[in-house]
Amino acid sequence: MDLTNKIKQILIDKNITPSLFADEIGIQRSSMSHILAGRNKPSLDMVQKIVKRFPDLGISWILDDEPLPATASMTVNEPVLESRKKAAPAPQPAQTNVVKEKPVVLPEKKIEKVLIFYSDGTFQEFKQG
Repeated sequence: MDLTNKIKQILIDKNITPSLFADEIGIQRSSMSHILAGRNKPSLDMVQKIVKRFPDLGISWILDDEPLPATASMTVNEPVLESRKKAAPAPQPAQTNVVKEKPVVLPEKKIEKVLIFYSDGTFQEFKQG
């Protein structure tokens, strides 16, 4: 199993979204999206971040084809999920009494002249007839 598929397996087994996984290991969400789409391959830095955040997976399983350690817990810590839920902003109620402003009417503009500059330093001027 290649590294990208192992990351997908972690997402499934831990039941977390790619966005939450990216936040958990400290990478940009767009980087995670590119990896899962196959546009980029995971970097060594990313592997180190996965091992640091999920030490129970073991570096041998991530880098090699060794079996997952028996002690590996494939669930995310509940306090982490709870803190994510608490950090989410509460939905704001819609404004009910919104005053509509009158549109600003600008006076009509007309073209007076057009200047064209050429690469040899000359220019040509066109005026409205």
